Amino acid sequence: MGWPYDLSLSLSHDDKLLRRQTIDLYACVAHYSAFAPVLAHVLFRLARSAVRAAARDPPDGHGGYEEVPRSPLAKAHRRQLSGSLAARWRRLQWWMQDPVYLRGSHWGQRHEWILGLAWTAWLLALCVLGTGKDYLHLTKRFGAVAVSQLPIQFLLALKALNPFALAFKSSHEDVNRYHRVLGRIIYFLLVLHVLFYNYFFFVAAIWLKRFFAPVVFCGVVAAMGFNALTATSLPRVRRYSYRLFFTVHVASAILIPILIFFHAPSARIYLVEALVILFLDLGVRKTTTVTAPSVVEMIPGTNLVKVSSALPLRRLTSMNTVPGSHIYLSVPTSSRINAKAGIFDLLYNPFTVASVDEDRGSINLVARIRNGPMTLLLSQFAASSPAEDREIPLAIEGPYGTMGKNFHDLLGWGAARVLLVAGGVGATFALPVYRAIHHELPSANVQLIWAIRNAGDATWAVSSGDDRSMLDDDNVHIFLTGDMNVADGSESHLPSGGAGAVEMDALSRGSAGAASRNRRRPDLGKIVDGTFRQGLEEPVAVLVCGPAEMAREVRRHVRPWVMRGRKVWWHSESFGW
Repeated sequence: MGWPYDLSLSLSHDDKLLRRQTIDLYACVAHYSAFAPVLAHVLFRLARSAVRAAARDPPDGHGGYEEVPRSPLAKAHRRQLSGSLAARWRRLQWWMQDPVYLRGSHWGQRHEWILGLAWTAWLLALCVLGTGKDYLHLTKRFGAVAVSQLPIQFLLALKALNPFALAFKSSHEDVNRYHRVLGRIIYFLLVLHVLFYNYFFFVAAIWLKRFFAPVVFCGVVAAMGFNALTATSLPRVRRYSYRLFFTVHVASAILIPILIFFHAPSARIYLVEALVILFLDLGVRKTTTVTAPSVVEMIPGTNLVKVSSALPLRRLTSMNTVPGSHIYLSVPTSSRINAKAGIFDLLYNPFTVASVDEDRGSINLVARIRNGPMTLLLSQFAASSPAEDREIPLAIEGPYGTMGKNFHDLLGWGAARVLLVAGGVGATFALPVYRAIHHELPSANVQLIWAIRNAGDATWAVSSGDDRSMLDDDNVHIFLTGDMNVADGSESHLPSGGAGAVEMDALSRGSAGAASRNRRRPDLGKIVDGTFRQGLEEPVAVLVCGPAEMAREVRRHVRPWVMRGRKVWWHSESFGW
């Protein structure tokens, strides 16, 4: 079967008009079909809520509620059809969320690949269907379908007005993974669009003439912008300079739609839509950002910095009701003190709300000082003398976070046991959640595992009177990494099990000497297995916030229990990708 497309096909004016209408139609279908998964999910949630409401209120008026079913009853239920299907569904969900590794690098989760391949196939079908033998129709269709996805791409990246995060009861951080998937698909379609057009120009011997034509050259520059955006999104480049990645992203998000606006007039509706979405979200974020007087101080004996920011009562209440949430911190112009102050116009760093002090009307943030400009600037403020000079205005946006949106779902899910695992400053997430679960769900058995380098890293958690009893809590287990050749500024290199694994000391509740006598490596597998074995068939919630290696190890040990049919509520908190 030969190549079906004809490069020399001659069309009348009416045929060209029909081709343009067909291209616009398929681009429109591609655009609006992106909302189909959201609509399906919302309808599914409504139907599930209706079924659950009917089950809670049977016609005879007698409910059958049992908070924690006994083991024989639960086993019998699991052998039934409904229990078996539910267990299979849980296993499938877990399998879909398993990470994918290529040559040792993390490339998202399995469901991202499945959804990405399915969406690519759908868009490719829309690019090809109905093109006949018209080569230019095929070429233009690829470009139109790709551009029709730009507003969806912008929606997936929004922080304040993200409809996908709202529909899926998630956060923009979780939805951002689909932003990355769709970005790769758009880039793939545009690369084919560019290749097809270049081939046509070469065959027609008009490449040089058309390349510098204003309309075409706008598309060429836009394609260069896509190349730069894709190149700076590579993991190695992001690790080398996240600022470069972020700056290129922001510049491309504004310039590429403008360039395509002049390159493809028929697609202008999607470009205007994308820019309106972008600037509307920026406007809402600017309006809801508060400038808070903040006190910055170093935590003695550590490379941690603590920020206490006074907030209005309304914003303070919203922070207090969503444990485990985070804010985005930026530095106003008046607070910048170094020569590179202009870079802070593009810096919005995430910080987890470690605690809320209602008496002082402030929130507390804790971060480890690294090589980035934000934490270095905060450390400079903390080193200021006298102490009153440490108070500066900082811009705070939020709260954000998946946990804040799903915390009440966790409480209503019926967890009999909750295991929280934190590494380093990951406890800024775990501790508020631990306290909130203790307060809101006293019937649950809650256990916190916290791994830190040295005892000083825990002082921020016991600095207030309400928290001094934390070290006396039998359900809080603190481990010291000690001097284990772990770089002071890199939590992410904590190895998992096996050779070279980091040994840890149990933090003595009495003295540091006792800790050294109890040197041992915490066995996360044993901890996880013990949590599940203590209550057979009981629902278990597992939450992790720490180095990626730690999260992977905990998930690896939880997996066998999910495959056996156990009910598990899993959450891994992370800012990196």
